[in-house]
Amino acid sequence: MLSGIQAVIDSGEEHWTGEYRFREAGGSYASILHRGFLLREAGGRPARMIGAMQDITDRKRFEAELSSARDAAEEANRAKSQFIANMSHELRTPLSAVIGYCEMIEEEAQDIGASAFLEDLAKINANARHLLSLINDVLDISKIEAGRMDMHPETFAVEALLREVAGTVEALVEKNANTLSVEAGPELGTMHSDLVKVRQCLFNLLSNAAKFTQGGAITLSARRTGDRLAFRVADTGIGMSVEEQAKLFQRFAQADSSTTRRFGGTGLGLAITRAFATMLGGDIAVESEPGRGTAFTLTLPADVSTAPPEPEPAPEPEAAPDPADQASDRRLVLVIDDDPHARELLSRFLVREGFAVQTANDGEAGLRLARSLEPCAILLDVMMPRMDGWSVLAALKSDPDLAETPVVMVSLVQDKALGFALGAADYVTKPVQWSRLQAALERLRRDRAPGRALVVAGDEGVRAELRAILEDEGWAVAEAGGIEGAQGACARPDVILADLQLEDGDWVATLRRLRRTEAFAAVPIIAITADEVTGRDRAAIEGQVRRIVQTGDDGTEEELIAELRRIAAEPSGSRRRVERTS
Repeated sequence: MLSGIQAVIDSGEEHWTGEYRFREAGGSYASILHRGFLLREAGGRPARMIGAMQDITDRKRFEAELSSARDAAEEANRAKSQFIANMSHELRTPLSAVIGYCEMIEEEAQDIGASAFLEDLAKINANARHLLSLINDVLDISKIEAGRMDMHPETFAVEALLREVAGTVEALVEKNANTLSVEAGPELGTMHSDLVKVRQCLFNLLSNAAKFTQGGAITLSARRTGDRLAFRVADTGIGMSVEEQAKLFQRFAQADSSTTRRFGGTGLGLAITRAFATMLGGDIAVESEPGRGTAFTLTLPADVSTAPPEPEPAPEPEAAPDPADQASDRRLVLVIDDDPHARELLSRFLVREGFAVQTANDGEAGLRLARSLEPCAILLDVMMPRMDGWSVLAALKSDPDLAETPVVMVSLVQDKALGFALGAADYVTKPVQWSRLQAALERLRRDRAPGRALVVAGDEGVRAELRAILEDEGWAVAEAGGIEGAQGACARPDVILADLQLEDGDWVATLRRLRRTEAFAAVPIIAITADEVTGRDRAAIEGQVRRIVQTGDDGTEEELIAELRRIAAEPSGSRRRVERTS
């Protein structure tokens, strides 16, 4: 304490405060608050000191108890949020099965003419979907609280997003005899953010406007100011008072209890919207007046910077392949899903569509069956024990014998961007819309041309040989005798097969000239050479080619065909210029 006072005198300050602990005679400690000030003469020399001491032992004890209670409450809240977030699969999976079976029964009832049941089945379906949407809201807010909500930024056109969202909610808007207008233009440009979360925010705001507006007008608009975008959803509905607006973004809260009874809902939509807005670096504001409508403005940056699991239960015994199905002349589809209801529903649908079916109840079993059965397509769930769907998809695409097999992700997890990035042919979310899955399978069923291939080689015999291989694989082929005529032969190829001897043996010059052509800058290139590839040569062209194929070796043609099939199996938007060299 004395050293603290001396420090005040030396520093020239006039006031000081500090806390000290004293050991009392009984061995306990007391907390003391010491405050005072220093009077100085005209020249700054200390004249007098006035101070006071206060026993704050009880206050410090109360503060420690409050801090401990707060920490315990926060830990309990985190545990609660973590528990609910972990329950997402278990809560939503049974409801997805209910919806799936209900839709299947509806179709069968229509087929046999049992129209008397259709109205009741439609009610079951509608209520199950409503319950699923409520559970999704609770799970979303719990994942946010538990810190398990991730961001997946991508670049997208803002105007296209607004048109898509408006089209999706059109039926909901018309339910209460409302009209929806969209004010958007190409000047909005593109946005780099989490598309799924931005879309969900707009869905929440529009559904909120549709629910609280009867026979009115709803407007969805957007404007760009510098590096920020402002999305505005305005309605002519019931509006809100200042008091109601004050608790608008609270979780599980609505304007008042009568609102909940009249309009329903959990009161989580706006809380989730604000949480998403904060995650994306933005904010949301509201303007409203009773009887005159409400307007929400969601402001987001145009470019966002992306600021041990519990033991899994043992898998069910793997079902042995059915020899009858393997011998069938129908095309075989492999279903990999840990949920038995999902496997049954998907199997029934596939059989009805004319496919043979085999199922696996976990990722490891699915990989074993995929290698032994060589299916024409694979339907793959994401959330599975031991080995999740992302790991299975990566393993499939890294296996030369399975890389060209189309994989359709069928899951509760809504992460299409990651699925396509890993090489999925399509992505269908649960509960499955059978028409959506049917369209995906129809695309796989058709024998489509893989794309356009450009052969660049000076030797006519080499060009003819490569053309034959490509055409046998279904590619449309264009030829060029040199780099100068390459773009004229095919302006936008999907793959280039280039003879590295074009520039007098200078491989690097050949590839650089191809890459300098703007239309070829991002096209996968398969380099063809008759020379041995040394380590130095390989290092020089690393990052420029998809694969190097050396002619004259055993298995050269098979190697080239396997690579072409891998490229053909990838969605065109996910093909990358550089994968690997060998």
